[in-house]
Amino acid sequence: MLAPIAIGMVGLQFALFTNGLALLGIDAAPAGEGGLDPAKSIGVAGSWIAAISLLFMSFFLLIGAPFGTEGLAAEVQIMFSAISGMYGFLFLGFGIVQVRGWDLRPVGNAALGAAIMQVIEVIIIAARWGLDLNNIITEIVLLIYVVALVGFWRTTHGELQPRTQGWLLLLAWLGTFYFLFWSGGLLPVPGS
Repeated sequence: MLAPIAIGMVGLQFALFTNGLALLGIDAAPAGEGGLDPAKSIGVAGSWIAAISLLFMSFFLLIGAPFGTEGLAAEVQIMFSAISGMYGFLFLGFGIVQVRGWDLRPVGNAALGAAIMQVIEVIIIAARWGLDLNNIITEIVLLIYVVALVGFWRTTHGELQPRTQGWLLLLAWLGTFYFLFWSGGLLPVPGS
């Protein structure tokens, strides 16, 4: 079992779910007149939790080398260390912007850059490791993340309705269950 992957995915679940609900208008406004801004709470309880858990996962995969230090195993953990680190840093920045109430557009730009990196990673995974059932499902989830990242950029630049992005985040949240339960080692991966 790879507990760091499971922990990383739990944190990502927090961010996708809390931000997705907020974009759908659920608990997105202060509870009453003069109430506190829930965006700050979402920044801490969602985005920062994701950042902490994903950066832990990234560093563990790189430093702990649970798959080994040579060959395909090393390639896999370096790739997923890069992916989890990319999202960890993105959510760290997003959480700070949420808590401080700053302009979201630069974070949207970072999300667009992350989408480009994610597409390159998807291509590398398909080219280097083939497309067995596990890798196909992994690729589908990663492509859902790409759509959510582009949606984030479009939402922060006024080109996509926040509700649509909320649904994209909830779709990504559902896809993350695959990484949590199967890639995290709680259940055997399909085709194994």
